[in-house]
Amino acid sequence: MSLRLAAAIGLALPLAACATPARGPQLAAPAASDPPPLRTYIPADGKAHSAVLLVPGCTAPLISSRAALYERYATKLRDQGFAAAIVTYPGASMGDPACQRVSEPAVVAAHIRAALTQLRATPGVDPGRLHLVGWSWGGRGVLETIMAPKREAGLVSAAVFYPPCPTAARWASGVTLQLFLGEKDTVTPAAECRAWADRSEGPGPVVVTRYVGVGHGFDVAEAGDPRFAAWQTNLPLVFDASTDWQAWQDLLKFLRLNLPGA
Repeated sequence: MSLRLAAAIGLALPLAACATPARGPQLAAPAASDPPPLRTYIPADGKAHSAVLLVPGCTAPLISSRAALYERYATKLRDQGFAAAIVTYPGASMGDPACQRVSEPAVVAAHIRAALTQLRATPGVDPGRLHLVGWSWGGRGVLETIMAPKREAGLVSAAVFYPPCPTAARWASGVTLQLFLGEKDTVTPAAECRAWADRSEGPGPVVVTRYVGVGHGFDVAEAGDPRFAAWQTNLPLVFDASTDWQAWQDLLKFLRLNLPGA
């Protein structure tokens, strides 16, 4: 198993903007402004494109499914010739602190699989060239998906930004994986993901890119906007423009690799 370390830049994430439910892991009621379960961004050229499914985080409103972060990524990917889609799952739209207790990794993975099934049947998508990109808790769902015994049809690669990684144990996957981590991430420590990646025995290689001096949510541009100060609770997100730019370049390079099965 190849494991490569790279360096670059990082920051920290707010735990939640909603009050913790008084009883049990109840989710906030859906809002009229919540996005649909799957939003697609596909080039209008009539061709079949490699497709990227974006999986949002959940507990921080600035990285939930409603966050502009994912629309920016989806639009840029479409402009680069990819078909892109954003999936949501219970709790991810609200920035609800109960999300991680209700939508366990297996639940998130189930929504990812359903979205991949829908993507494979979507005009403008090449069903044999599918990629996953997840953030934070959504990234944990991506890891759950690629660790499954049965590889998803057409799934070539996966990339995750600052996910909470599983406990280090032997695991295998045929999907090439890249982890984008922040050196100073106190929410989802990079060391935990490195330990987990080291235990991989699958044919799919794992690449670990560790950005120096930053932590959780370095690509969330709204984190530095005073208009969003109300969301800066507990551990605030700290946007880093240079890391954001570098991570985007690294992601594009990764998605364009001529991987086996693509």
